[in-house]
Amino acid sequence: MEIFIYKTYEQWYKDKPYEVLEGSICQMENGLIAVDTYIDNKNYRQVFSPTGNFAVVYKLEYGFFGVLKEINIYHNSESWRKSKPEISFSGEVCERECSDNYFVFINEDGYKQYLSLNGIYSVVYER
Repeated sequence: MEIFIYKTYEQWYKDKPYEVLEGSICQMENGLIAVDTYIDNKNYRQVFSPTGNFAVVYKLEYGFFGVLKEINIYHNSESWRKSKPEISFSGEVCERECSDNYFVFINEDGYKQYLSLNGIYSVVYER
């Protein structure tokens, strides 16, 4: 599957990935995200830094099956204070996969997104 890597919030916001990899996602026990790839007849696991990359995104094969809930992303404290999110989604939060490094959700189009909490001020979502 295609996995989209965004180094910055701006790349993610404009949907301009820094890199596109072919492989599969692995969320490690310590909260890090890894991508398993196959290059030149060898298997590789690539671990991505939550501070060096803003988002890792990929499309789920089965699409979206959950109940749509509102998810609001606030890039800075001013937008949060005024309750004016930079981006709002409908989707489902994957609370069990969230960590101190990443906020994880699936949007209504079936894309699973791992967002670095280092790159945003707050995420507010309907429960």
